[in-house]
Amino acid sequence: MKWMKAFKNWLRAGKRALKRLPPVVIPGVFVLRVLRGWYAYRRILRSCPMEEGWRVWFMDYDGSGDTYLSCGYLRSRGLLGPKDAFAGSGGPAMRVARLFGFGRYAQVKPGAALCVRFMERFYGRPLELQPLLYESEYLEYSGLFRHFAGWRGLDFMAMLKIGLEANCGVPYEEGPWQQPEFPYDGAELDRLFAENGLLPGRTALLAPYAGKSDLWGVPMSFYEDLAGRLKEAGYTVCTNSGGGPKEPPVPGTVPLLVPYRLIRPFCERAGVFIGLRSGLCDMISAANCRKVVLYTGLEIPSVTASHREFFSLNNMGLCEDAVEVEITGENRETIAEMTINLIIKG
Repeated sequence: MKWMKAFKNWLRAGKRALKRLPPVVIPGVFVLRVLRGWYAYRRILRSCPMEEGWRVWFMDYDGSGDTYLSCGYLRSRGLLGPKDAFAGSGGPAMRVARLFGFGRYAQVKPGAALCVRFMERFYGRPLELQPLLYESEYLEYSGLFRHFAGWRGLDFMAMLKIGLEANCGVPYEEGPWQQPEFPYDGAELDRLFAENGLLPGRTALLAPYAGKSDLWGVPMSFYEDLAGRLKEAGYTVCTNSGGGPKEPPVPGTVPLLVPYRLIRPFCERAGVFIGLRSGLCDMISAANCRKVVLYTGLEIPSVTASHREFFSLNNMGLCEDAVEVEITGENRETIAEMTINLIIKG
């Protein structure tokens, strides 16, 4: 949308103006960024003392999909043991990390984790943490990696593996990897379907939200239209939503916030997943169900590939059967028709 692009340009101009402010702002940056990061770093080290043999994997961004992919990849390589700890902010990243059974968890306040990186750059040498994201590395490489993103097909998963090798010494391994499956109670899944009146094999889970409960410009009416057509075809439809003003369910659908540990088996029993590209898509990528993933014209600063190319589930080797489409104001009806035909006619 034009107003969103104009707003982003305004923010960038504001950042450039701040960089030209006189040195009087330096103490403020030191207190609000560097010092805050130092206190968070000390808290992490107190929780997981290095002298006791703890290896701390650090996530500075509160992303559910990033955490799932990085921790899942490390587990597939046999690198997570009882003396491995996870440190990050207390949000989706921490909830996902707890599924992997780390030996210990160190939680800091939202935003403080990113400040640890500011402190590291001020400090001028690597910290005693294993950074999980390729953008989180020490000084010389900071900014350089992200400018390679998308170059000659370097998608997010490739960049993540490169970062883990450069920053943590995990040898790069080409190709797909075994995605994790988390233990769950089948009876709990039975109750979830029964209590919400959902039909196994004929249920569609809609996931219209990504990053901070944003619709990314796809109107709710698009999902409402999809839900209506699916119900006419005999499907039950639910929205992955906890309800409330931030994430209201698609009108006419059942609001249902599926726990992360159940999301893959839930989609397999439901049969259909339709969602905006988010971390949830990473977690259901290996599910044996019909998957339609929607992308918008979102631009990623410094990445040479499009959002769809860089984060494609198929390109990243997470699956081969996801239908991934970019949705615009002009092709919404076409995408809706294609989605319904795919689900109903196969």
